[in-house]
Amino acid sequence: MRTIRCSALEKLASLSAKSPASASGHSDLAKLCKRCPPTGSPHNGFDPTELNGRTNTAGVRMRLPELEALLALCKAAPFVQSADTAEQLLDQLSPYLPESHAQVISPSPGLREFSPSPWEVLTSNLTNAVLAIGLNYTTLRPKAASVLARYIEGWSIAASSLSADQFDDDDCVEYAIDGELAKVMTLSISLLGFLNAAAKLSRFWTAYERLQLIETVRRALTEKFMVAFEAALSVVRNAHHSQHGLKEWKRHAKHYAAIGRPLGAMVLHEGFMQLVVASASLLVGPPNHILEEPILDYLRKSHLKNDAVRDVSDDALLEGLTHIAIEEMVRLQDNLDYLQRVGSAWQQRLASAVKANVITTFLCCTVYNEDVADSDIIMSWLENTLADPVQIADEKLASVVLKSMSVLAKLSPSLAAGLSRSLPRVIVQGGLDSRTAFIAADCLASILRILPQDAIITSLYSLGNVLSAGSVPDRGTSTSPLLNGSGKAHRHANMYNYQTTGSAISLTPSDVEEPSHAYYTVIQTIVSIARSCKDEKITALALSMLIQKVGRVSRTVDAKIITESALLGVYGGPSELRSLLKLYARLSHDALVKDDLATLEAVNNARNYLSKGIKIESPLFEIYLVHLLDAIVSKGDAHENANSHLPDTELAAQEIAQLLPPLAVLVSENAGATDHWKHHNTVISLQRNAWFNVVVHGFNLTSQLGRKYLDELRALAQFSQPLIAEERADQVESDVELNIVLRRGKNPEHTVEQKNNLIKLLPSCEADIRSLSYSEVVFLNTAYLVEHLRASSGDCTKALAYFLDRKLRSSAMGNCMLAVATTAVQTYVSKTLRGNLQAFSTPYLAQQLATIFAGCCHRISTVQQVATESADIIIREVPSTLCQKTALFALLELLSMMWSSCLEGETDEYDWTSTYTSTRENISVELSDDYNFRRITLNKFHKKAKTWVLQVLDMAPLDIKGLLQTYLSEYDDEGAYGRVSLGRSFALEMGSIIPSTDQRLGAIERQNDLNVNTASDFIAQYTTRQEYRFIDGLNDQDEEWLRFGNNADPLQRKTSIYRSIEDATKLLIDLESRTLNHKQVSIAELRDILRRAAALLCRVKKDQTAIVQHLVGIPFAVFTKQSMKLGISLWMSVIKENPRMESRILVTIAESWETTVRKKRGLFSDALRLLDPFYVKQEFAPSDKGATIKRQQQAYNIIAPHFRLLQFLSSHFNATRLSDPDIEKVYLRLMHITLDSMGTCAGHPLAREAYFHIILLGLRILCHFTSLRNAVKWRLKDRILSAGLAWFATAPKWSFGGNRLQIKAETHVLSDVQAYLQTVTNIGSRAEGALKSLQGKQELFSLFLASEQTRLMVWLFPLDYQKKHHFTSGQHNITLTENAISGFLKTAWAENPALAVHLVQRFQSQKLTNDVRWLLLNFPQKVLNEPDALEILLGAEMPGDVSFQLKYLLYWASVNPITAVAYFLPAYKFHPFVIQYAMRALESHSVDVTFFYVPQIVQTLRDDHLGYVERYIIETAKFSQLFAHQIIWNMKANAYKDEDSQIPDPVKPTLDKVMASLISSFAESDRIFYEREFSFFNEVTGISGKLRPFIKSPKPEKKQKIEEELRKIKVEVGVYLPSNPEGKVIGIDRKSGKPLQSHAKAPYMATFRIRKEKADVESIEEDLTRSGEITKQHSNTYEVWQSAIFKVGDDCRQDVLALQMIAAFRGIFHNVGLDVYVYPYRVTATAPGCGVIDVLPNSISRDMLGREAVNGLYDYFISKYGGEESIRFQEARNNFVKSMAAYSLISYLLQFKDRHNGNIMIDDAGHILHIDFGFCFDIAPGGIRFERAPFKLTSEMVAVMGGSTTSQPYHWFEELCIKAFLAVRQHCEHLAHVVIIMLESGLPCFKPETIQNFRERFVLEKTEREAADFMRELIRKSYSSYSTKTYDQFQLLTNGIPY
Repeated sequence: MRTIRCSALEKLASLSAKSPASASGHSDLAKLCKRCPPTGSPHNGFDPTELNGRTNTAGVRMRLPELEALLALCKAAPFVQSADTAEQLLDQLSPYLPESHAQVISPSPGLREFSPSPWEVLTSNLTNAVLAIGLNYTTLRPKAASVLARYIEGWSIAASSLSADQFDDDDCVEYAIDGELAKVMTLSISLLGFLNAAAKLSRFWTAYERLQLIETVRRALTEKFMVAFEAALSVVRNAHHSQHGLKEWKRHAKHYAAIGRPLGAMVLHEGFMQLVVASASLLVGPPNHILEEPILDYLRKSHLKNDAVRDVSDDALLEGLTHIAIEEMVRLQDNLDYLQRVGSAWQQRLASAVKANVITTFLCCTVYNEDVADSDIIMSWLENTLADPVQIADEKLASVVLKSMSVLAKLSPSLAAGLSRSLPRVIVQGGLDSRTAFIAADCLASILRILPQDAIITSLYSLGNVLSAGSVPDRGTSTSPLLNGSGKAHRHANMYNYQTTGSAISLTPSDVEEPSHAYYTVIQTIVSIARSCKDEKITALALSMLIQKVGRVSRTVDAKIITESALLGVYGGPSELRSLLKLYARLSHDALVKDDLATLEAVNNARNYLSKGIKIESPLFEIYLVHLLDAIVSKGDAHENANSHLPDTELAAQEIAQLLPPLAVLVSENAGATDHWKHHNTVISLQRNAWFNVVVHGFNLTSQLGRKYLDELRALAQFSQPLIAEERADQVESDVELNIVLRRGKNPEHTVEQKNNLIKLLPSCEADIRSLSYSEVVFLNTAYLVEHLRASSGDCTKALAYFLDRKLRSSAMGNCMLAVATTAVQTYVSKTLRGNLQAFSTPYLAQQLATIFAGCCHRISTVQQVATESADIIIREVPSTLCQKTALFALLELLSMMWSSCLEGETDEYDWTSTYTSTRENISVELSDDYNFRRITLNKFHKKAKTWVLQVLDMAPLDIKGLLQTYLSEYDDEGAYGRVSLGRSFALEMGSIIPSTDQRLGAIERQNDLNVNTASDFIAQYTTRQEYRFIDGLNDQDEEWLRFGNNADPLQRKTSIYRSIEDATKLLIDLESRTLNHKQVSIAELRDILRRAAALLCRVKKDQTAIVQHLVGIPFAVFTKQSMKLGISLWMSVIKENPRMESRILVTIAESWETTVRKKRGLFSDALRLLDPFYVKQEFAPSDKGATIKRQQQAYNIIAPHFRLLQFLSSHFNATRLSDPDIEKVYLRLMHITLDSMGTCAGHPLAREAYFHIILLGLRILCHFTSLRNAVKWRLKDRILSAGLAWFATAPKWSFGGNRLQIKAETHVLSDVQAYLQTVTNIGSRAEGALKSLQGKQELFSLFLASEQTRLMVWLFPLDYQKKHHFTSGQHNITLTENAISGFLKTAWAENPALAVHLVQRFQSQKLTNDVRWLLLNFPQKVLNEPDALEILLGAEMPGDVSFQLKYLLYWASVNPITAVAYFLPAYKFHPFVIQYAMRALESHSVDVTFFYVPQIVQTLRDDHLGYVERYIIETAKFSQLFAHQIIWNMKANAYKDEDSQIPDPVKPTLDKVMASLISSFAESDRIFYEREFSFFNEVTGISGKLRPFIKSPKPEKKQKIEEELRKIKVEVGVYLPSNPEGKVIGIDRKSGKPLQSHAKAPYMATFRIRKEKADVESIEEDLTRSGEITKQHSNTYEVWQSAIFKVGDDCRQDVLALQMIAAFRGIFHNVGLDVYVYPYRVTATAPGCGVIDVLPNSISRDMLGREAVNGLYDYFISKYGGEESIRFQEARNNFVKSMAAYSLISYLLQFKDRHNGNIMIDDAGHILHIDFGFCFDIAPGGIRFERAPFKLTSEMVAVMGGSTTSQPYHWFEELCIKAFLAVRQHCEHLAHVVIIMLESGLPCFKPETIQNFRERFVLEKTEREAADFMRELIRKSYSSYSTKTYDQFQLLTNGIPY
């Protein structure tokens, strides 16, 4: 009880002291002070003037409570945080310390708890407290010093008055409690406490003060007092039982003796010397005077400096301490004989302690200044002490002596050398005990570290020789072992008389008879030296030396070597550890065979030490782990025959048993190794095989071996991975079938034994077990063992991983494995049900359940089944598990994740996310790409979740509902689509259910179909929780302007409101100012301030215009979707809470909306303009889905604010119509301003929904505002129709990205617009006065709407058009008939000529085209801003009727670059207006855009009679050197018709002239760059020419030549490869040269280091943006290795054209955000028959797969990516589908032939890629059209895409093909221009009918629906074509290309 009370008081005092000065904790400190109030002082209980005699403090008996409180205050003193408190505490303690030596303490049984005595404890704690306060607070130091001085003075006075004569009265029967004897005892014991505390905090005093203190204490310890003390002790020891006054003192004396401090003069002396040592330590200790270790250890580690600047007071202290040390040593030497003869063991030990302190003191003085404290003196002391067997037997003294020697060795190298030779002899011959020998060895090691390595090696050999020592020398004739190197005795070397001849060290005669102890010491010393040196060579030497001694001395010595060598193994190198482990393996084997238990135990101890010492971060960890595992696996490897080698089997089992403990220790000590090695295949494989071998050799739960090593096996199971190979989990072949360890020991007897064992464990699976093979049974036995042990260790979830293996999902194995998994769960649950194991309590079980819930959603159905059964077991047996937050929240999160995963098929079509993770609950789930399977999984999981929750809800309804409310409170729905979350919906549903156990509510009768629930109560509780949950959320400084209302003071309420309004206004002004100035404003701050402002508006009675202005203006200023969401929420709150604010808020919203329209923000922003793909930069790069997603998200971010506002306005309009005429006027004005501005909207496809929402809102206003005059209605309808038609004044747009929900929403909006159009048909249907009829305009709008809906339907359902009827309505079947063309065209032209222009693109009608062209011909001035109109007007060649209108070309908007280039062709008759327009159009585009069309620009030089093209080239070259270089290379490539430059092209003179002009126009820096680049490239391509003599040489010789030439090339600054103009060459892989196959040419491949810059366009964080329109570019520099092929003698120009077309297709796909993949790699023709070709990275050709013996493409995918159910396979398949769709369409349109397997590549990601386009358009290999299929689609390709035409991947392929076709059709003419311009180039792929055939393949005469059906038919034809296979067979026969 006393201990508890003391602990409580100490804790209370400590906490009070640590609290700040203003805290209430100091009242507790004051209360403690009141428990010990010293009397007699008016202030602090102490009169400072009272020094003589007994004070009131000592005179009053101290009771136990006061003592306890006083000690608590003392222990709190070091932690006091304020000076005031420290001063008060010091004042409180000051009266006690000076009189503590005379304090009378009332007898009490509780005093016995104060060890060693109350007086020592009291004085020690008081002294410590006063010193601590003085050290921590310098202002209080004088007062503290005064208190301490008074104690010393008082003690000295009291001690001087005592003498031994007072105790000579033998007749004294009783001694008073405060008599003379008690005074002596308390004085002595109190001084011990003071000296102890003073020694610990001696840094309190200065050097001079320390010297004074020591001298004072020394003088006080007079001989007279010592004699009196001894006399008093004699009386106490000889006291009789009847002398009650001496009873307690006798008990104290016995207690001191028991703890090794027998009371007497010597113990006081020892305490005094501790203070002396502490003072000496400060001379040489750390600068901060804080020693954290003994001074000798510090000196041994630190660098000793003798040149430090010394203080005079330190020197005085040094001299004083030196003098004291010498005197004390003399006194000890004088009394040595007496102590050894008469003194008790404890007194001798105290004497040794005093001597140790003397030596330590003198050593510190010597280190500080050797001139004052001569090292010779201390060395003589050390030698004499070491020579005395009695003294050296004292461990402490021996330790001090040896450590002092090592310190002195650091001061004197010569002394170090002598000690290095003498100490080994001392160690061997000195008869030291084991502890002292260890210290001696450590000291020797530290001395050797100072010396050269040779000295270390010599010492090791000397010690090693002892282990095989010969004859015993005569000890009597030996000389000192401390000889120096010359054979001359050192001046301190007369300690011993042992033999020192040579370097050999011999055993003493006594050791020869029993040498084990000496050998142990030698071994220990060798190990210590090696460890201390930390040198792998020394460690290796020591280890080798020890290992060689094994077996040469005795078994006990062998055991010692084995054990000690493990210490070296931890610190040695890998090779040493391997040698050691081999030795242990051999010794363990031999020991088992010979039944040598001692050796076996030694090996086990050594292995265990290695396991504890080697940590995971050490490079030795893997070596040791692999060794142990491999050793287990290797046991019993060769014996498999029946009924033989039984002893060998048992031996193998025993050897395995020896390896289990160290392995268990290793993994347990390094628990992190589990995750560290999770992906280390070698370790995991060994771990798995080790378990199999363990089971094969009889370790199981029922066997003797299994039970014996159960703990080790459990530890291993806890940290083991599941027993299936992760790399094979997704493979077709199971590891169970392939693992050879599972077949080990296979024979009928073992098979039966293993089966019987498994049947005992799984009796329900007996039938299945009987049918299993031996390997399968062993595997299941192992799985049961591992998972049972793992479950009993705290994890029952790992069994789910086994079902990733196909084999374990089969019938018999699957059933057994299911039983194993459920048994593991039951094992865990059984431990939970015991209720006494914290590690298995429900919170931990809930974590297991959360993981199992994730398994219920796994991509593999069997895993789902097992997980569901496991969850059933847990919830059935321990239903309270689901009442834990971890489990329930995981369930809800999984529901949300599964719902999101299913929704992904709608939000991101053709793409899928394999892994979903909840950061909130730290759970993840892997899902299949099969969306139908996802939906099935979700439905099953939702059903089970409902069952589980209802089951627990009946049991604990309030707890479950409370958790559900917590989930709803903490959920952040920003990541949820449309703010919808299934988890939250489910929580709300479950929270509303009436539990079946609620008898009262359950008794309510159901009313038909009415759903009676507790939703109202659930929501009420949730609301209440939200209120108090955020009760502390307000900042103190902001509370004032919300603190009003009913709870405020009525007299101040009005003032508070006004003050709140003023504060709020200021805060809002500041926030809006920061927002408008683009300063950072976090969304959290925004939310907080606006919520407060809204709360204020909800309560005010007057209009607060300023606050409303800011409440609306700030969200508009930020203008992001988050700010608008927040704003709308707050506006609605204010409107509903304070309806009188409605009109003010709505007007302000309308004003802000108008501002966004005027400033072109959001929906009206120019950033939404989506340019035609031929107007933007085209790239030769792989398709970039990431860039598409970014562009899509940017568009959403820009549109979102207006879209949310539209939702608000539409909703509020419907809610308030017919309620307030003023509000109607606000809406009317808003619509007029908005509709007038919609004609200038950018028209991004993703803006379609928001755009037509505005139209829909206008129609609703028109329909429901019945009070409007007819003229107003007419104007509004006219504006609505004009705005609606403005959407169609641009080219038709598909969608952007793969969000199907977006497109569905758009079709719904279009249908709603059509429906409302019908409703308002009568408005303006007839002309009335000046108001014209709007009927034609409405019909035209309906026509466009129907066309738009039809297009969207085709895009949404490219395969199943009939599905559109399920969700849409409206007049989407309206078509444009021939008879109606004139009427519609007239209306369109009158409304906006652009409508007429784009009618041609929407409707296929020659009459329509002709009529539109007639209008363009006659009224061109009306369409000058429409480039498309010019293309219709001019057509494919110059018409004869247009010349009179060509003057308008001077003002016409620019066409795209490729069309402009086409206008230079002869087809347009070189009309000056046309050529000037083409020139202006080209110049209007950035060089980055026109760069793509360099081949076409060069071709137009053929007919550049007026020199316009030449001028454009020269002018553009001034802006871009890269453009100039590409032009030059292309001109060189087109200068000749043949590959050998023999037949010049007719255009060659022109090209030469232009090239010369271009080069001559270069500025000086440009010319230097040109020469540097072309020189570099010529060197690179010149290697092909130098290879020609080696064409017939073998490949190695050619490769050597290439590498030789590559080494000669110097990479100049800024050079680049022609095929990579955007990247700079910074290096060449000189060994990458590779000759390529060619009969007469010498092409080769080399690899270059390229540095590129990638402009990464990112949106600024939405909470910091303004309307999401601001973007920033980060220039990211990165480096890649790029391989290129350099060809000579092959015309590459046709490949250039084909890849240019593929790049154009890529641009079109990107323009619509279509998720297909192409990789238009670069090919650059640089000269006739020469070119550079980029190599596709990380890819392999299909024919190479065939040569590698892969049976088919599907087999390749399986072998590379895993089975079909694996994530990697599904990701690769998805990539294959996307690339297959794109290349299939392109192959059809460009008619790629020669599509054998050598020209088809597969990259690492699974994409299919096409290369080598030598045959395209209208030529085929050999002129024979084997390949009649539209494109190559073989059965192996379909096999990869799901294996059938009904699979999801195949449907995706079809849909992507169709969408890609639909996307490119409207760009047919621009694509044709790319080809037309090249027709005169002489490329062999062109025929007269090429362009006609090319256009026909686009089937432009068909509608979108017909085109989609056409494309699907092409896919069907391609798949069923026999010609593809015929051509593959032809290639196999002719060229050996496999298929």
